[in-house]
Formats: sequence, structure tokens, C-alpha cells
Amino acid sequence: MEMNYPELYYRIYPKAIDAVNRYMQNNPSAYNITDSDVESLVDEVYEKLAYECPEIDEDPVERRGRYRSLQRQFYGRRRLARDIIAIIIISELLRRLNPYVFGDGSYF
Repeated sequence: MEMNYPELYYRIYPKAIDAVNRYMQNNPSAYNITDSDVESLVDEVYEKLAYECPEIDEDPVERRGRYRSLQRQFYGRRRLARDIIAIIIISELLRRLNPYVFGDGSYF
């Protein structure tokens, strides 16, 4: 059975991997990754994605602001795209910095 991801994932994933590769190249033993580091990676990938897909950055409902009722929050395209980017980057960083894998790749 073939599982297909949305097209947005296929646009984000290579950009996120490139950003993580550059980060890991500059910080080879990056076990203490700060929130600001992850946020800068997300910003970098989002800028590239917004250049490639300008409609993500031009959400007309998001520009108008929040809905009139304060009980319901609105999350537009920008927020959704940034969340997906953050999930991909964090999962890739966790995969690469798995604390259970030692130098030779064994789990014990």
C-alpha cells in the first residue's frame, strides 16, 4: 500500500533537511539545541517556502486578523506551514541525535 503525503510536505522536507545539514555541519556535537536555534531553522525554511509558494504568505483571512468572536482562535496558512516545518525539523534533529545510539550504531 502506498502512502502519499500532501504536496506541501514534499516541498518542505528537502529544504528542512538542507537546513538541518548546514546546522549539524557547523555544530557537529549539538546536543543542547536551543529554542532560538530551532526557530532560526524554521524561519530559514519558511522564507524559502514563501519564495517558492507566495500564496502561503498571502493568506487574506490571516491579514484581516482574528475572527470577531474571541472564544475561537484562528490559525492561518502561515501558522500551519511554520508548525509543519517545526515538526519536520525537530523530528530530523531527534533522529540524528538519538541518545540510544552509540558510536558503532548498536543499541546496547
